[in-house]
Amino acid sequence: GRGASRALALRKMRANLYCPLATTNLEADERSAFRVWISAMSNRGVPVMVACLMSLGIALLALASIGRPEASPQYHVRDAYSIAGTAFWTRPGPAPNPHAAREDECLDDPASFDTTLHVAVPGGQTKYWNFTVPPMSSSTEDYSYAMEHAFVVLPSRCVLRMGLQPNVGDAGRLINQWMGRIEELTTAPKATTSAERDVILAQCACGWAIFAHGSGGFTYDNPRYSIMLAAAGYGVLAPDSFASSTGLRYKAPLKNLSSRLREANTRQQNLSFWCENNVYDPTSGCTAAMENQTSSPSYPLCYNSDPQAILSHTEDWRAFYERVFRLRQLELDYVVAHLPEYIRQAPKVFLVGESEGGMAAARYSNPELEKLLASGGRIILQWSCESNYYTSCSEDAGVGGAKSTPILNMISAHDPYFSASPESVAFKVANDPRGYGQWPLTGNCFAKLLDQGFENATVIVLAHTIYHGLTVNTANVARALMKAFLAEPRAFKNVGLKNFEPSGNDLCTELQRSQGVTLLICRELGDEDSVPASQVSACAYKSYEFHKEYYEYGTYEMCASGI
Repeated sequence: GRGASRALALRKMRANLYCPLATTNLEADERSAFRVWISAMSNRGVPVMVACLMSLGIALLALASIGRPEASPQYHVRDAYSIAGTAFWTRPGPAPNPHAAREDECLDDPASFDTTLHVAVPGGQTKYWNFTVPPMSSSTEDYSYAMEHAFVVLPSRCVLRMGLQPNVGDAGRLINQWMGRIEELTTAPKATTSAERDVILAQCACGWAIFAHGSGGFTYDNPRYSIMLAAAGYGVLAPDSFASSTGLRYKAPLKNLSSRLREANTRQQNLSFWCENNVYDPTSGCTAAMENQTSSPSYPLCYNSDPQAILSHTEDWRAFYERVFRLRQLELDYVVAHLPEYIRQAPKVFLVGESEGGMAAARYSNPELEKLLASGGRIILQWSCESNYYTSCSEDAGVGGAKSTPILNMISAHDPYFSASPESVAFKVANDPRGYGQWPLTGNCFAKLLDQGFENATVIVLAHTIYHGLTVNTANVARALMKAFLAEPRAFKNVGLKNFEPSGNDLCTELQRSQGVTLLICRELGDEDSVPASQVSACAYKSYEFHKEYYEYGTYEMCASGI
């Protein structure tokens, strides 16, 4: 829900409470998941007994409609649970498909990107108008801007060794990290040449993460995730998909970013960690070409994921979202071909992405990058790895790379874009006779990773947040899980996770484990109410409520020390 429980005593009571009547016929893992949901409902102000009765009704209705599927001969796991008011599917099951008669072909033929794409919107409305996406160059050199103006976030040890002035900090607490554009690294007093920077940056970090931001650029949760990674001792390179003023999308940068951040973080009321945007000129938004307006420049690959627009001309929009991925693919191709030596020589390398960037990080595969990821892994945030409105076909929802590469996927159970919730965009598009995408949706990567035979993957569903971003009111558990995965990516599934299960801090409940893939449902670390944005920072997104309190959990790697 929006907040954690109002008092620690209530949390302890709820953590041990379940409804015997509603859960009598459920297995142990299902009973535990029901306890998580009842706690979440009570956080929203629903009395515990009412939540119990609601859970009973939900269980009876869901089980009557979908049955209790036997363990799949292929997976040897259960297909569905009845949790949080919805039939919670762990893989596509025997539910009626609203659009089963249509088999959608993949619209990812490279030759198709060389032509102009015409995208139509619904008639009889004035909010949107038809628009075009121009042909896309296939030369990776035309996407060099993403690397040349990439964001960099450095852990404290790198900041000291480079002689830079720290300007950001995890949760706005200790300001001991550095964020800026990659070109600003040339101002480091102790590393004036590229050779000096390569030596220092290869040695000062535990490893490096290549971070793919979301559809709004390096804003909202994106810098917060990056700062969390840096706090764990990892350098972050975040290519900027919005850095070309003549490209398919653009946001004007703030000049002298590193010094601006240093100034912002001297004022408690304006901590940059919680800002919705502290890297782009606030007067320079990326207006979607679909918007019916002429007052500002618009760009064809800035967009609004509107279910009715998508449903009005599904083939246009399936092709459109493939162009979005193609853009990210070409940008990453250039980045991988021009990776600095300090990343190529790093002890561990991770590919991380959130939302649109999570989709890109999941799908993208490059032989040169895969060699580096063998030491680290993939972290897929806010993306479900399944066929939905964001992909043109089931095949395009697949996860790329070696099956042995460790993977961590985290997503909200109520994600407004990709979850199985009836309110999500993916659900609205898939649950329509005109629509497309797999049915029923699962809302996470478990089924796809299992289908593809991944050997070392963990899927985390966060039950206590209604937000797309996981740093709004589940930042503590997201931070702790990422830190544990970064430290031991190959042992995380069997070793690191134990610290979060009932034998540890009891934040997570395992729902399923099959072959090399594990599915868990987790809650936030910390019991306080979420607070309005005004109590967090003057630049925080005003419509959100944040879990402001910071809790640390787990040990840091030795390489993360500031010495």
